[in-house]
Amino acid sequence: MIKANNDSLKPVKRMAVRIPIRMISKIEDNLLDSGYNKKQRLYWFEDILKELFEKENYYNLIAEEFIEAGTTKIVNLSITADTFKIVNDTVKYVEEKEVTKTDRSSVIRTAILQRLLKASGQQLGV
Repeated sequence: MIKANNDSLKPVKRMAVRIPIRMISKIEDNLLDSGYNKKQRLYWFEDILKELFEKENYYNLIAEEFIEAGTTKIVNLSITADTFKIVNDTVKYVEEKEVTKTDRSSVIRTAILQRLLKASGQQLGV
């Protein structure tokens, strides 16, 4: 179900995110299963990030995220300027609170993983 509305999604920021190669097809499947089409990826990313930021202690999930070198592919995506700012603020917050280095890709990957786990009934509460 599409939760976002067109008027609330402007202006838009474009960014590149490193995503595990094996996760790419799962993203596309979940996007379609969630009622979005490929032209509505922006809405899907907006919704999964909103879901992540609504979790208490979401920063712990981001701090624990780990990616093995050489197993990712760059995916270009768009999010709203407001969400982009929240993602950047989250990076700073996680680095301060968890005393660990992180980046925007890590925030996006964590949101994707949480959505995929939720869809498969495996999501853990935070």
